[in-house]
Amino acid sequence: MKEDSQKELAAIRARIDDVDQKMKALFLKRMELSDEVAELKARSNGAVYQPGREKEMLERLAVSIEPRFQESYIRFLKEILSISKDYQSEKLRKLQSGAQD
Repeated sequence: MKEDSQKELAAIRARIDDVDQKMKALFLKRMELSDEVAELKARSNGAVYQPGREKEMLERLAVSIEPRFQESYIRFLKEILSISKDYQSEKLRKLQSGAQD
C-alpha cells in the first residue's frame, strides 16, 4: 500500500474510532434506560417482548436510511433490541427471584 493510502486509511480509522467511542457512550445510555424499563416492567408485570412496538420502531427508524444501508441498519437495530431484551429478561428474572445485581 502506498504511503499516501496508508495515511488516508489511518485518518479514516481514527474517525471510525471516534464514532465507535460515541456509539459506546450511546449504547451504555440505552442499556441504562433498558434497566429502568425492566424495573418498571417488574413492578407492572409487563412483558419484555412487545412485537408491535418493535415493528413500529424498526419501520420508523429505517424509513429515513439510504437504501444501500437500510438492510444493514435494520440488522444493527435488531441486534440492539435482542441485547436489550436479553438484558431485561435477565433483570426481571433476578428481580422476581429477589436476587441483587
